[in-house]
Amino acid sequence: MSLGDLGQPEASSRGMFVLKQSANIYTAMMILAFVFICIGCLFLFLEMKAYGLHVTVPADAKVPQATWMLPSHSAIVSAQPVPRIMEVPPV
Repeated sequence: MSLGDLGQPEASSRGMFVLKQSANIYTAMMILAFVFICIGCLFLFLEMKAYGLHVTVPADAKVPQATWMLPSHSAIVSAQPVPRIMEVPPV
């Protein structure tokens, strides 16, 4: 099926004719955005190559531990209320 046939009715398994949805402006914008991002990556690569910039990772480099994202064991076990910074007087 070609792009010219998108608006043509197509027979389904039950014998009914169903119009396929054609590509709209948002599809075209998404394709354009992808093309321009690819062009931007190409220009970035060419710029890095022109200045001789190379990204290398040493062989003995270690992956940093992401323990700050995990809750601590004491925070899970303790049921202490969170202290308030400022008390608001009742009205």
